[in-house]
Amino acid sequence: MAGRLALTPPALSYQKERTRMADFERDSGWLSGSVVDAEDARLATGVLASAAADPGNPIAARTGIRPGPGSPGNVEATATPSRNVTVRPFQGVIQGTRTTAAGAYLITLAQQKTLDVLTAAPAHSSYARIVLVVARQTDRQYGDESDGMLVQVVAGAPAVSPVAPTVTGDHLRLAQITVRANAGSVTQADIKDLRVFTVAAGGVLPLQSHESLPADGYAGQRLHDLETGLDLVRTGTDWRPAVTGAVEFFGPADTGWPKAGATEGTAFQFNQVTVTPAPYPRMLMCTGQVTAQAQSADARFDHVIKVLGESGNLSISAFSVGPTLATTTVATAHRLVPAGTTPLVLAQHVVRVAGSGTVSVPSSWLIPVYIGLRVLAFPVT
Repeated sequence: MAGRLALTPPALSYQKERTRMADFERDSGWLSGSVVDAEDARLATGVLASAAADPGNPIAARTGIRPGPGSPGNVEATATPSRNVTVRPFQGVIQGTRTTAAGAYLITLAQQKTLDVLTAAPAHSSYARIVLVVARQTDRQYGDESDGMLVQVVAGAPAVSPVAPTVTGDHLRLAQITVRANAGSVTQADIKDLRVFTVAAGGVLPLQSHESLPADGYAGQRLHDLETGLDLVRTGTDWRPAVTGAVEFFGPADTGWPKAGATEGTAFQFNQVTVTPAPYPRMLMCTGQVTAQAQSADARFDHVIKVLGESGNLSISAFSVGPTLATTTVATAHRLVPAGTTPLVLAQHVVRVAGSGTVSVPSSWLIPVYIGLRVLAFPVT
């Protein structure tokens, strides 16, 4: 009608907008007054799961079993070998793969399950075959015949050199079993563990011995390598030992140090290193070195590591120069430093304690190999 604004009914307007944004902006989970479908709900819960190592799909969750006591999801031969295996209860995540916004299925096997392997994959008279035990997720929304998660055996073909069967759809592999030729039972030696684990976003991921380090990840992501016992952290494009963020190195000298000079009976400071504070206690392991020259072979000297502002010394290395009138000494020390906000300054001194003449640190020797002070700071509990 001329002169009037045509209005679109609210329901129709919403439906058009919902269609437009179906593959982009999704409905938030449990949104009041809206229609939240299954994909929306899976995407909402997937926010809490660890991200998949897939830079092409940053909204994907990592498929795997939730870690817990009792070896969840482990596939085991029966105590007396039989045609069966058992699967321990578990909970986990299966990332949907049928669309980019399929979301993550949260799955549960609530009690131990027994699988008849040799009925699903009978032994061949001449050849071995490989079967897989998988948790398979089906969904009629994507054309499957049923909805649900089923732990099942997927049989491979017998062959001279058997290979694992191809598994399609959304699934989580639990184990690989070799069915030997003419086998009447399945033993533990026939079973290879294929489980992978997943954790909540920000959790420490246990990496199984058969897994490779994820090719991608996010800055600050942490994992524990069960094969090596190492804690690793993602920095940039690499995995590094997580301990590098806790053990610190200081030295061999502060800016403006070391300094050349000479002394007789008073202490001469020739180097110092400042240890910055940390919010946790640390043990400092200190190694100081000096190459000194003296006027008299009968004099004795002390090489000292101390904390500036404190009366005592952390370490003393007594030395004499001998007929060459020059020598190199090394002093070591340790110091427990509480958590705090005040820097600690460690210094190196030389002083004559007996005999006559001066001891000097020549300017030509002011290089770390001669006068360095190196400090390692280890966190302690």
